[in-house]
Amino acid sequence: MSNAPIILYVLLFLASAFAPFRWSIIAFALLSNIDLGAESGSIGALNTAKAMILPVYMLWRFRAYGGHSKITAAPFAWCVLILYVTIASTWSFYPAFAIKLIGHLIGSFLICMMLMRASKGGFLTLRMIVPISIGVLAMAAFHWRFLHDWGGETERFTTFSGAQAFAAFIAALYCAAISARTIKPAIRIPLAIALALAVVLNGSRIWMIGLACSSIVAIFVSHVRPWAKVITFGAGVCLIALLVLEFDDIMTFASKNAKTNRIAAAISAAYEGNLKATGLGTYNLRHELFRRSLEATTNGTLMEIIFGHGTCNGAAITATLSRNPDPNRAMHNEWLRAAYEWGLIGLGLWSIFIGSLAVFAARGAQIDPRGYAQPLLIYLPAFVLGLSGENIVAGAGNAVSVGLLLLIALASVSHRPFRRMQIVRGSYDVPTQFSGKRDRIGQAAPLFFGSGNGL
Repeated sequence: MSNAPIILYVLLFLASAFAPFRWSIIAFALLSNIDLGAESGSIGALNTAKAMILPVYMLWRFRAYGGHSKITAAPFAWCVLILYVTIASTWSFYPAFAIKLIGHLIGSFLICMMLMRASKGGFLTLRMIVPISIGVLAMAAFHWRFLHDWGGETERFTTFSGAQAFAAFIAALYCAAISARTIKPAIRIPLAIALALAVVLNGSRIWMIGLACSSIVAIFVSHVRPWAKVITFGAGVCLIALLVLEFDDIMTFASKNAKTNRIAAAISAAYEGNLKATGLGTYNLRHELFRRSLEATTNGTLMEIIFGHGTCNGAAITATLSRNPDPNRAMHNEWLRAAYEWGLIGLGLWSIFIGSLAVFAARGAQIDPRGYAQPLLIYLPAFVLGLSGENIVAGAGNAVSVGLLLLIALASVSHRPFRRMQIVRGSYDVPTQFSGKRDRIGQAAPLFFGSGNGL
């Protein structure tokens, strides 16, 4: 049973490489939830194969759906960021880790292109969120039931990946489920509830807050009638009022469950004002990390503030706070990491990329009645919040990056010319080829990630 993660890795890897296209994408999404990180070189090679070699091969598999388009904002900003990270690595104290980070950035770009080609061919649609969600929840249940001690976080509900990475992936699926109008409500509503419960069981406090923020955004960007939004907002206000009235009972319940759930433990510790309680997890460590990082950033020379201190050099700040810190994940805050290591130039490029994704998603949600861009739009608040708690850029092929890239690829469907298809069971099918006279939506200018002839 202890070899189950490796066996599952091999099966999903082979399915990604050789299965029919739809099953290949599903297998790749599930494969991202297996992180066999260890000091063993063979295990590291497996993760490299998943993050770099397999995406290149799958990109070739989907070559029939490739093409060319003019360079647009988001991929351009990402490529310029890679170039600048490479330049900043020349004054890094950790050149090997800097090279590894550059590889992760390139790998994520290749994965994004591969997924966009799959969406162009109609092999990645909103309906595929259902089998992907069922598969990842089944993996988490298997891990919980049979290999609960695997990975060292016995109290967390997760797959064979980091608990935070699993929560980020589930949050991305949740955002797709609650807004996927091509899926019947009888399926997507229970699915969204199951995904939200998975985050609660996982105990990720930052992604639980992110999930709440995304749910609020989903209400206001949805296509339901205004009166339904008003009723939903009113119900939310009533729920908050009820929680305030029953606050003591709620805190008693949280205190009783503090030993088994990290979210309940954090609520109980915050209510008691005990900043040293174990329920707050690494709050004190992160607080000190953020304080030191901000202080080091603002106290740097003018050249360091503009050009940064060097790729991966944030590990020098955390060296006295944790044992053997990974220079790519030492600062636990992607915004501070960009400001400290890459300076105002790198932080500007990173902000341009995130901002271009927001405009890309907002524009797609405006022009596409099928709602393919809405999941990305409502996921971005949770993702931006997640960036403030973890270093997740150095993770090509893992659950965090693949969750975001799946939503980017789905959003790209909204920016391609399309004609209205026959309504089947109350939803639109996604065409694999475009022909005939384009309607008003199809005439909208392609943005950011290009048109149907793009990546």
